[in-house]
Amino acid sequence: MKNQKARFTLLPVLMAISTGTMLIANIIAGKQFQIFDFALPCAVVVFPITYILSDVFSEVYGYKWSRRSAWVAFGMNLFAVAAFQMTIALPGVAWFAGQEAFEIVLGNTPRILIASLMSYMIGDWVNDRVFRKMKAADTENKRFGLRAIASSFFGEFTDSLIFIPFAFFGTMPVSQMVTMVFIQAGTKLVLELLLLPATKWC
Repeated sequence: MKNQKARFTLLPVLMAISTGTMLIANIIAGKQFQIFDFALPCAVVVFPITYILSDVFSEVYGYKWSRRSAWVAFGMNLFAVAAFQMTIALPGVAWFAGQEAFEIVLGNTPRILIASLMSYMIGDWVNDRVFRKMKAADTENKRFGLRAIASSFFGEFTDSLIFIPFAFFGTMPVSQMVTMVFIQAGTKLVLELLLLPATKWC
């Protein structure tokens, strides 16, 4: 009983981290960084956390909580973009010199948001479906790590396959976008592998 109480005490904290991570990812996704000869959106450094927590929600709290966390993140991201657009539209004071930079950083958010939310909701659904099927087959419940990584691979590849074209079409060569899809999915998977011990602890 105490263990169950502790788990549900931790639940709102994990949901807050999941929602906050997605908010941060959508803001920083507009910038890309280079690793070797490849370009990746900066969101890749934090976004895998959302898939890790999705697996934790499914494993510990049930599939419904995984879906609820996704919808909470969805709603808060819509609210954030509305707030960004309202802030951009408000007239600044005469001595404020950062309007253009402010618009460059946050004005691109709607396109990123649409691409991110569409790819995340579909990718997370794929992740959850694979995770559930593998959990049903794991009668001894001893393969959480395998379920987490395998389901995340399918979910994140689906996510990247949707997000990259919608977010960056017209801003870079198609060949670069195709490469980015595979590199981004692979990078997320590596980060999840590194964080697997912490995921098991949760």
